[in-house]
Amino acid sequence: MTEAPSFGSLKLASPDDVLRLGVVCTAGFRYSEQFIWERTAHAQYPQSTMNWFRQEVMEFIRKPEFIALVALDDYDPDESSKTEAIIPVDNGWTPPKAGTPVVVGLGVWRLQPGSPRIGKYQNETGPYPDVPEYDYKDLDRKRSQAFAHVCIEAGKKYFEGLSEMERIVVHPAYWRRGHGSTIAKWGVQLADIDSVDQGVLATSMGADLFRHVGYELITDLHVEGDEKNPEGVTFAALKHTATLKAKGKWTVFSCTVI
Repeated sequence: MTEAPSFGSLKLASPDDVLRLGVVCTAGFRYSEQFIWERTAHAQYPQSTMNWFRQEVMEFIRKPEFIALVALDDYDPDESSKTEAIIPVDNGWTPPKAGTPVVVGLGVWRLQPGSPRIGKYQNETGPYPDVPEYDYKDLDRKRSQAFAHVCIEAGKKYFEGLSEMERIVVHPAYWRRGHGSTIAKWGVQLADIDSVDQGVLATSMGADLFRHVGYELITDLHVEGDEKNPEGVTFAALKHTATLKAKGKWTVFSCTVI
């Protein structure tokens, strides 16, 4: 197995990061068209949103087919005022002093079936926090199911049987500092080292980032609207083609929209 790219300023996510990542994901994904489409009651039930992301992050850290990396920056005590998401003050995470390094971004990749890297990147140091089960109070289930249907069908059409890149998010208070590009470029470097094409489904903001690091558009996808939002949601399938000549047979793909 060829050595993976250096993590550099990134580090493997651990159970100690779960509570913080609930804040980061809620704050950052608030701007995704998927979030806006599905989480129609986020303002009424912000803790439900946070619990969802925390449960999800724990799965990413636990499961051997995933690589979850986090980006760090100096803590801004005013960060909650720099996102449109609702971040409850008493959300379970204790903020540190100003300037203390904290997690501000997350990148998650699902390795292809049979990858020799499976099980090599789990960082389960320390106990997992006690996170309440997700109660779906913030979610429009009908819209969520419609969105998932389009993702599943796109996967069957373009990426049947292949692997996934799952997540990339940065807290808005730390945007325009290069964290998103650093995370995305690490995944591209891994794809090139492993001779693996890498794809992703992304809404507008994510698509711009992926184009910036070398992805190309495959196709646009659309979720039909409803009475409240007749326009529905449009997002994109993009792919990075591995640059090494000795390409393998795998492609990395995400059916989770960023």
